[in-house]
Amino acid sequence: MISRVSPAYFTLILVWSTTALGIKWGVTGLPFTFALMTRFTLAALLALMLLAWRRQSLPLHAAALTAYAIAGVATSLSMLCTFWASQFISSGLVAVLFGLVPLATALFSRWILHAPLQKFDYIACGLGLAGLLTLFSQRITLAPDGLIGIAALLIAVFLQSGAAVLLKRHAGGQSPLAVNVGALLICAILSTLFWLIAGAPTAETIPLRAAAALIYLASIGSVFAFSLYYWLIRECRPISVALISLITPATSLWLGHTFNHEIIQRQEIIGTGLILLGLVMYGIGMNRKGI
Repeated sequence: MISRVSPAYFTLILVWSTTALGIKWGVTGLPFTFALMTRFTLAALLALMLLAWRRQSLPLHAAALTAYAIAGVATSLSMLCTFWASQFISSGLVAVLFGLVPLATALFSRWILHAPLQKFDYIACGLGLAGLLTLFSQRITLAPDGLIGIAALLIAVFLQSGAAVLLKRHAGGQSPLAVNVGALLICAILSTLFWLIAGAPTAETIPLRAAAALIYLASIGSVFAFSLYYWLIRECRPISVALISLITPATSLWLGHTFNHEIIQRQEIIGTGLILLGLVMYGIGMNRKGI
């Protein structure tokens, strides 16, 4: 089992490390709702083609529809918040805030699955909260909508974390690819609805970098990575899957600084350090529990 899970972990870490930068590039020069709709519409079409190529049907029984709804609604709303916030916040900071996913997942596991929290869990959550407050104190260096952007990203984090725990309960035994296809179809419908509500904005020209980023997000970031993500949720504990976020904030900060010339402020370094320390403490607690 470990030999199968480890490559999947490393692959997902690699993809998720580049996702925040891909979203940042995808919304640069494009209306964010248009970029979101483009990503999910293309992803849904690619996922359907992959499903047909594998000669696999899309189950439509009640349990499958429930899983599609949970994953699709949570993902579309989470990405709506993320795409909007990425207009004002650096890709590295987006990834750092998504590093809070394991801590939020622990809380949802406690509420939904009645999994008890241990001493290290509380310490980790406290450190994560301290890191979050440090990032909020960075109001001077953020764009005018930066604080609202951070709040939107926190909503995205809680949506993704809650959905991961619910999927552990409702998607057990189901094909990860089928769950992903069903979820992406819902995402495509909802993102189109968001675009229409926003007034159906378009761009006269689509920047080459934005187009490449959206194609990458649709194919690798959505079809491939989310199928892998749902497979890991099925095979592992939700909290264990969420710990992938332990590595991606640091790598995403470096990628944003290197390829997008993003300046890393002192508050970001301190806040990121506190969040990462909280994740390390959480990992120690999980090791002690034998998870």
